[in-house]
Amino acid sequence: MPWCTLIYVIAYIDRVNVGFAALSMNKELGLTATTFGIANTVLFVLYTVFEVPSSLLLMRYGIRRWLPTIMIGWGIASACTMFAVGPYSLYSLRGIVGIAEAGLLPGLLYFLSRWFPTAQRAKATSMFLASLPLALVIGGPLSGAIMTLDGWLGLSGWRWLFLLEGLPPILMGVCVFLWLPSQPSEARWLTDEEKAALQSRLDDERLQPKKSGDRAWKDILNAPVIVLAISYFCIIATVNTIGVWIPQIVKELIGADASQTFLIGMITAVPPLFAIVGMQLVSWNSDRTKERVGHLIGVMSLAALGWALLVVLSVPSAKLAGLVVCTVGGYSAMAIFWTVGTKYIPHRTQAVGMAAIQSVGNIASITSPTIIGVLRDSTHNFYAGAWYTAGLLCIGIVLILGVTMSAGKAGLTAAPK
Repeated sequence: MPWCTLIYVIAYIDRVNVGFAALSMNKELGLTATTFGIANTVLFVLYTVFEVPSSLLLMRYGIRRWLPTIMIGWGIASACTMFAVGPYSLYSLRGIVGIAEAGLLPGLLYFLSRWFPTAQRAKATSMFLASLPLALVIGGPLSGAIMTLDGWLGLSGWRWLFLLEGLPPILMGVCVFLWLPSQPSEARWLTDEEKAALQSRLDDERLQPKKSGDRAWKDILNAPVIVLAISYFCIIATVNTIGVWIPQIVKELIGADASQTFLIGMITAVPPLFAIVGMQLVSWNSDRTKERVGHLIGVMSLAALGWALLVVLSVPSAKLAGLVVCTVGGYSAMAIFWTVGTKYIPHRTQAVGMAAIQSVGNIASITSPTIIGVLRDSTHNFYAGAWYTAGLLCIGIVLILGVTMSAGKAGLTAAPK
């Protein structure tokens, strides 16, 4: 778990550090909020397109070889973003980062499946997903500090940012190749009896009968799953907006100038820090009470309220509190969503159903950066974007309430085994 968490923390920092670079990069390269948003859209489009091919290569060549290849590839691509000279070169370089990083998330989830039996996998996945806000907690101050190197050796601060934050995945990739055990039989900290017992349990689960592809799609192409997929889109729109735009939102809220990057970085670390705590508390209470839908609706409502507070409150500190609230709600909703979503997918085809819902969530990562950028250029602030994400969350709440109430009346409180 520490390996997986560290790998994804590094990956997410490299994915969203462009938000910090934008504090000075946009002006130097002549970027508007719209063209900046397009650069992020290009990354997620190519990331989505190459996600399956990269996963197939991982299955063919194995975790030990393909995972380091992914890491070293995206590290080099991210570092090369320092050579951008305008919008089109930035589009190309960010697109290469998306291609290189594609397959990392499904690869890590597949890796976890080789270690954790089904009964422990949900908890393991929840712990793993905490790496997203953790990356913002670490990446905020780190990126802000690197940006203060502006002008050193004749390089802009944002160029130093891409260069220095592109090196860790390269080094980590080498470490993964040399030391990461790919399966329990290679674990030095387990006894021979523990290795055999764990591997036997995992092997027994893999021997469960599989359903045909046609049956799998029939199981997931039903109204509840489709509606929940749209709801997940609404949640990811908030998570993506926070990840990509939070440095610029904070800069605007506190009235900082582009030179105060370290201050901006420190402040941007506060909302995800609260989110890490919130995710664990909400998940713990949901497990304790065995209640799922109410918790999901609650944290989605919390996120929508946070966006509204960011707009309607006039005091900067109060606006920042609203940003904290929507960050806690958004990341908690992402973590707890799967406890609701998987109830309506038959157990025999949950892997396919989860992949389908995740693909719909990727569409939000593709569209939201450009939409937020267009709204920012049109209104000269982030308020319209905040209302956009809050509105999507409200739509998602209505859809989840509708599908769970309808399923309950029909007696479909859980998917068949």
